[in-house]
Amino acid sequence: MGNRSSNASSTSPEGQDGGGSGLYLTPELQAKINSDFDSHIIQSEWDEYRKLHLQRHQQRETSSSLRHEEVRQQTEALRSRAKQVHDRLDEMVDAAKGRLVDLEVEVGHDVDRLGRKFEGSLSATTPEGKCLDVRAELSNCYNTLRDGGECQIFVQKLDKCVTEALASL
Repeated sequence: MGNRSSNASSTSPEGQDGGGSGLYLTPELQAKINSDFDSHIIQSEWDEYRKLHLQRHQQRETSSSLRHEEVRQQTEALRSRAKQVHDRLDEMVDAAKGRLVDLEVEVGHDVDRLGRKFEGSLSATTPEGKCLDVRAELSNCYNTLRDGGECQIFVQKLDKCVTEALASL
């Protein structure tokens, strides 16, 4: 780099024939100038590389931060929606339980009314009449509800009643 070819001719005593500029550099000084020039170029390139590297790093950090925020917002939106769905499901379960209780009370009144109407035709002490009210509740449940799974409580009641009636024989 630099002016190496002129350096050799200018430092030699043979080259001092009067056609030179009159400025002579020692090889050590010329090497130091070249080294400083090379160091300056390397330092400039290094500084430029560091600046670009820091800019890219800052861009990645900003991009990562934005993505993190988007994910957090999406997660929050999903949690909010899940809470709404769970609240709605809880309301539906509560409504179904309320209807079941209402049906149980209604069937109980219907059984009492039918028992008074047909009093004496079947005794509650006979095995045929012992589980009649539970069978009526179960039948009413199956006829009025779309989901048979909600009638499991009546199935359990009927099973218990039949087991007790058979045990008492």
